[in-house]
Amino acid sequence: MQRFSALSTRLAALLCSLAGLLILAGCSLNIEGKQSALDPKGPVAQNQYDIFIITLIVTVFLFITVGGALGWTMWKFRLRKGDDPRYIPPQTHGHPLIEIGLVAGSAALLVVIAIPTFGGILLKKNVPLHLVEDAIEVNVVGYQWWWAFEYPEHGFYTANEFVIPAGRAVKLNLRTRDVLHSFWVPKLAGKVDLIAGQTNFMWIKADEPGYFYGQCAEFCGDSHAYMLFRVIAKPEAEYRRWVRDQQRQTANLNPDTGPLYAPLLARDQWAYPEDKVLRGAEVFARACASCHSLNPASQTNGPNLAHFATRTTIAAGWMENEPDELFRWIREPDKVKPGNFMWTGFLRYNPETRTREVEMAGLDYYDLSDNEIEAVVAYLYTLR
Repeated sequence: MQRFSALSTRLAALLCSLAGLLILAGCSLNIEGKQSALDPKGPVAQNQYDIFIITLIVTVFLFITVGGALGWTMWKFRLRKGDDPRYIPPQTHGHPLIEIGLVAGSAALLVVIAIPTFGGILLKKNVPLHLVEDAIEVNVVGYQWWWAFEYPEHGFYTANEFVIPAGRAVKLNLRTRDVLHSFWVPKLAGKVDLIAGQTNFMWIKADEPGYFYGQCAEFCGDSHAYMLFRVIAKPEAEYRRWVRDQQRQTANLNPDTGPLYAPLLARDQWAYPEDKVLRGAEVFARACASCHSLNPASQTNGPNLAHFATRTTIAAGWMENEPDELFRWIREPDKVKPGNFMWTGFLRYNPETRTREVEMAGLDYYDLSDNEIEAVVAYLYTLR
């Protein structure tokens, strides 16, 4: 029986060790990774990093102090050879000075953590006075499962990637069009939730030009893990040029027929044959234009696609913006991002029939052929 018990103990220890290794396998020691909060690149992220370090120091101190006291007690009062195992030492209620000291010490450590934390909360919600004058404003709206960015001062929208001027504060007004989301760019700032029926606020600032990875940090449905975005910080001159480019129309718009078939880009710069581009414009107008706007000044149920060809990613940051990836994304969006409305379409509730009806059909309804998808790809890459 004892032999079986020892074997069970060893097996349990082995299983615990293997479980620990599996857990550690998901960790990375690279503090400069794409989404590492330990590599701050802005004042908000730096403040939160400093608070983390203070909290880490306090908790390590507590661990060493309490763990050391426990280890010393176990060693000093261990059962020695010749001791009576049935002996119970005199029991006391405790030492008042020690108890008062522990309570006071714990309260002091909490204050040490609470003061910078409270200051960090205020900092995250209020742009410092010396940065207010040059700050820009961006409205952020979360959808299942992508992000819309509006620049109200300049009158245009973009999707899943937004550009900011390095060295200037950016005020973010956060809203959701459906369920709860959470906006998170680890290297620039911590998480802030997007809650239905209200607008939350935060601000970010990139100390230097760079490419910063963000994502939704609140479970929001099937493709929550694929709800990514990018923040691109540019030097001031490049940012201003980008703003001018975004305000320019990428396609002639006709209110009756949707986008005309001749984007403003000179035809000799098209990377695809003209007949394929024109065919793609026809397919886009029929199957895509009801959800996707090509007008940078308007936003519909789907991501705004004005200047699509200048973006670095597709599918809300999940795939690189390359022809093969774009073809796959249009051909099987339901497999790339499960539950995607691009495939299923949008439903609305009819109170008279008490049923859900199709408001906008998805690609499952249109059943595009490979040739039609290739034509749409060609057309989208003329939108510069």
